[in-house]
Amino acid sequence: MYQSHYTLNEYEVLEISGELDCVAVAERKDLLEKIPTQFSGHILCDLSKVTFMDSSGIGALVFLFKRLREQNRKLVLVGLTGQPKELTTLLRINRAIPVHADIRSCVTETLVS
Repeated sequence: MYQSHYTLNEYEVLEISGELDCVAVAERKDLLEKIPTQFSGHILCDLSKVTFMDSSGIGALVFLFKRLREQNRKLVLVGLTGQPKELTTLLRINRAIPVHADIRSCVTETLVS
């Protein structure tokens, strides 16, 4: 699901790249299911390097969002561009999951509020 991660303030930043489609989600299902227990803070998914996303990718993000919400934690998406941005906008994902243009704007908003 993610290529690398690092900690930034209260967020665990997961960098995702390539295609977030049914093949990628199926191959990394076990990794996806471990994210809520592997990390203790809020999760920020950096999707700036994702080139394609399908309904399975959306489903994986919604799955992660629901698991984190059960634990009173946040999932934030950043860096959406191109087709992934169009898909999340079309499906109105931003109504449930916060979406930011980049990591800086997300961290700045968090520090101000």
